[in-house]
Amino acid sequence: AIDSVSPYSTTTYALAGIYALWMVKSELDLILKRLQRKLPPGYLGFPILREIEFIRTISTGGIMKSLQEKRTKYGTIFTQSFFGATSIVAGGQDDLNWIFNNDRKALTEVAWPPNIVMLLGPGAVANQTGKYHRLLRRLLEPYFAPRFVTNYLKCMDETTSDELESWCEAGKFHSSEVFKMYALRLFYVSAFGNVDEEMIASLHDDFKQWLGGFMSLTTKQIPGTSFAEAMKARDRILDTVDVLIDKFMSENPEDSERAQITIMGRLIYGKDKDNNRVMTRDEMKDNILNLIFAGHDTTYASISTLLYHLSENKDAMDALATEVSTLSDPLTADELRNAPVLNACIHESWRCDPPVAGSFRKAVKELQHKGYSFGAGSVFNYSILMATTDEKLYKSHEKFEMRRFLPKDHPLYSSDIDSGIDPFQGRSSYPIFGGGTHVCLGKAFAQLELRVLAARLLKGYKVEVRNPEKVYFPVNGWNIEFKLTKRKSM
Repeated sequence: AIDSVSPYSTTTYALAGIYALWMVKSELDLILKRLQRKLPPGYLGFPILREIEFIRTISTGGIMKSLQEKRTKYGTIFTQSFFGATSIVAGGQDDLNWIFNNDRKALTEVAWPPNIVMLLGPGAVANQTGKYHRLLRRLLEPYFAPRFVTNYLKCMDETTSDELESWCEAGKFHSSEVFKMYALRLFYVSAFGNVDEEMIASLHDDFKQWLGGFMSLTTKQIPGTSFAEAMKARDRILDTVDVLIDKFMSENPEDSERAQITIMGRLIYGKDKDNNRVMTRDEMKDNILNLIFAGHDTTYASISTLLYHLSENKDAMDALATEVSTLSDPLTADELRNAPVLNACIHESWRCDPPVAGSFRKAVKELQHKGYSFGAGSVFNYSILMATTDEKLYKSHEKFEMRRFLPKDHPLYSSDIDSGIDPFQGRSSYPIFGGGTHVCLGKAFAQLELRVLAARLLKGYKVEVRNPEKVYFPVNGWNIEFKLTKRKSM
C-alpha cells in the first residue's frame, strides 16, 4: 500500500517550493542589477550558506574583521544580501555625506528591519519620515539642545554621586549591568525628581527581554520565540509608561515648571503652532519607550566602554584624573564642555566603539552615486563602524588615542596623531549620532551624562577593571566588571 501524504506535509512542501522559487528569482535579479551597474561589487555567496556565514560572523564577534576585509576588497561601498533582501553597505566619508544629504532632501526614508520597526512602535520618531517627522523634530529639538539639557545637570550630578558612593561602599566588583539601572534612575529622577526602585527594576527586566527581539529573523509571534517574548515585554513596558504618564500629569499640570522644562513634559503636553496636541496617547508611549531605551542601553555601553579604554591606557586615565581634580564642586556645564582631556577621552572611546554600529535608509526615488544607479526601494546600511576606522581620517585607527582630539594648544597635543576632525560637529567623518534629518535627538543629553559620570568618578575614585568582553549587539561596546576605591585628595 502507498502511504498517504498528510495535508500538513503537502502544505510544507508547497511553501518550501514557493520560497525556493522566490530565492532563485531574487538571485537572478541581483545578477541582472550587477550587470546593469545598479549594484556595487560585493560577495553575495550561495543562498542559505551565505546566511549561515553571516549569522556565524555576528555570533563570533567577527563583524569588524569582515567589514575591514570587504572594504579592502571592494572599497567603501559594497553589496550584501541576507535571505533575499539586498542592501548597500556604505562607510566612506563621501558615501555618508551623500546619504545624509539625501535624507535632508527627503530622497530617502528610514528603513529599519521589520522586527525593529515593530519593537520601536508605529508612533516612534525613529520610525517617522516626511511632514509628521519634521513636526515631531520641531517640537522636541529645542528641549534636547545643549543649553536646555543643562537643566538636568544638578539631578545628574546628585544621582551620579549617590550611585558612585554606593558602588564604592559595596567593596566589590560590579558587572557593567549596573550602568543600565543607573541610566533608568537618571531618566526617572529627571522626569519626576525622585526614584521608584520597584518600577525601575521592572523596566530593567522588561527591556532585557524586549532587546532579545532585535536579532529575530521573523516578525511572526510564534509562542515561545524570542520575538514573541520581546513583543510581550513591549506591552508590559507600555503599560508601565501609561502609569508614568498618568503620574506625571497628576503631579505636574501643563503650566507647572517641570512640565515646561523637562523632555517628559514636552512629550506629554507638546502642541503645534495651532495649539493642537501633537501626539496621541499611543504615540507618547512609543516615544517615551524609545527615550528610555536610548538611555538604558547606549548609556550603559558608553560608560562601560569608556572605563575599558581608560583601564587599558593608563596615561589617558591619569591625565583625565588630573584634569577633573580641578573642576568646581558642584560641576558646571561650561567647565565640563571646555575640559579638553575629558571630551577627548569620551570622543575617542565613542570613535573606537560607537554604541550604534550603523543605521538604514531607503531610496524613495532612483538615485545616482559613484556611477551606480539605485532604484526606488534600494536599502542603504550606512556603517558608523567603517567611518570611524577609516585610516585616511584616523591614523592608527585601531588604537585608543585621545590625543587625536586635543586642541593644538594643549600640552599633550601631538601633530603626529591629530585627526583634524572636530567631533562636536558630528559630521560624516564622526557620525556617532547619525546624520541628516534623523540625527540622534539625545546627542547633547548623552554627552552631558557621560561627562558628569567620568568627571565624578575620576575626581573621587580609583577604578579597577577586569574581565572585559567585546559585544556587538544590540549595542556595540564592552562588558566589564569594575571596582571603585576612594581616591586620596590630589
